[in-house]
Amino acid sequence: MFKKCNTDKLIKELDYIEVISKSILENKDTFDEIQYIFCKIKDIKNTVKRLANKDTLDEVELFELKNFAMSTQEIIKNYNKLNLKIEYINFKSLEKIIKILDPENLKLSTFYIYDSYSKDLAQIRKSKATLENKIFKAVDIEKVEKLKIERLEIIVQEEKEQLKIKKQLSNSLINYIEDINVNMKSIGKLDFLIAKANLAIKYNGIKPIINKENKIYFKDLINPNMYKILKLENKKYMPISIDINKKTTLITGANMGGKSVSMKTIVLNLYLFQCGFYVFAKQANLCVLDFIYLISDDMQDINKGLSTFGAEIIKLKEITRLMNLQDGFIALDEFARGTNPVEGRTLLKAICTYFKKFNSISLISTHYDEVLLDDVDHYQVVGLKNVDFEGLKRQIDLKISQNSKCKKSIDILQENMDYRLEKVNKETKVPKDALNICKLLGLSNEIIEIADKNL
Repeated sequence: MFKKCNTDKLIKELDYIEVISKSILENKDTFDEIQYIFCKIKDIKNTVKRLANKDTLDEVELFELKNFAMSTQEIIKNYNKLNLKIEYINFKSLEKIIKILDPENLKLSTFYIYDSYSKDLAQIRKSKATLENKIFKAVDIEKVEKLKIERLEIIVQEEKEQLKIKKQLSNSLINYIEDINVNMKSIGKLDFLIAKANLAIKYNGIKPIINKENKIYFKDLINPNMYKILKLENKKYMPISIDINKKTTLITGANMGGKSVSMKTIVLNLYLFQCGFYVFAKQANLCVLDFIYLISDDMQDINKGLSTFGAEIIKLKEITRLMNLQDGFIALDEFARGTNPVEGRTLLKAICTYFKKFNSISLISTHYDEVLLDDVDHYQVVGLKNVDFEGLKRQIDLKISQNSKCKKSIDILQENMDYRLEKVNKETKVPKDALNICKLLGLSNEIIEIADKNL
């Protein structure tokens, strides 16, 4: 994750994704070839480590090095065609390794201890072949057994000579360890960069504008994973937009209104940005942060004996420590929902007041009302605000009568929910749609009437 001190490197990384993305669209066949070669490359870190320790490599390890060298040369050839100038990708030619491990210039992706490595080895193998031919033609059992003993002695000689050659090869290859390591790193970085570019192309990612004003702006932001799931189900995805230009921003909204999804979508895209990815929005103007912290869902840790609320407080302690050292982004999703509403509301107001002392940005979702303070932006999930409840109720009742499945009523409710965020003022009340949702889903009228009367 890039931090504020690495802003220049982050800008370069995003520029490189732009360069690679354009090049992929113009040179698809070359990139397909490079990625095909990537699939042939094995992890040789352990082999290189043994080489650095001056161990004698076996045939498999020598094959791995030869295969890596040949694959690297193919990558270099294709990479040079693209004429890309990426600062941290610097391939070194490994032709000399190939010559060492392919003395007969057969250009095969296999390895064998060739006769050309040693005249003695060639002579030993010739003697072994002659002896094996005699064994094949011999009829007398005693003679065959005698020949086999002779062959065994030759095999021992052959193995000794092969070991001697493997030591010589290993000693020769030690000189190229640095070049091998440089190429391993360059291949990994190029692979990662291509993956970032492909992801950006697939989901129409964009390169965000970077600001130094502690502001976060997204227009038509999506969660690519959720987008993919909904698309498979032929459902419409509703992007969100948000402009965070104050230290603390609150999100409130209807029950089932998607506050948590909105929070996670924002955090996901911020984290991707900080890791040098494009973001999934139509527009984005973001600041570079030192840390990103999300407290969401069920935080309880049974092994530590912590309740949800207790786990949240432990995490909050970590956040306050970080805020005293660095500037970051804190997302609290329905914080303090594990305690009673009066104390939860009071604690949340105290947190908002405390957070304003620091330069970090906080985004807090809550169903509590009366939390809003001065100098705090307030967004609300549109939810069911514009829905015709009676019409929707008739639609759900009809569907249930036809299908007798409550799940269908949930689907209809979700299809009519507006998940967009709209900016409201501090006087705007937190929506209280719980009873309306209970009615829509067919909960007993008696329960609803009692709850309505108490409310």
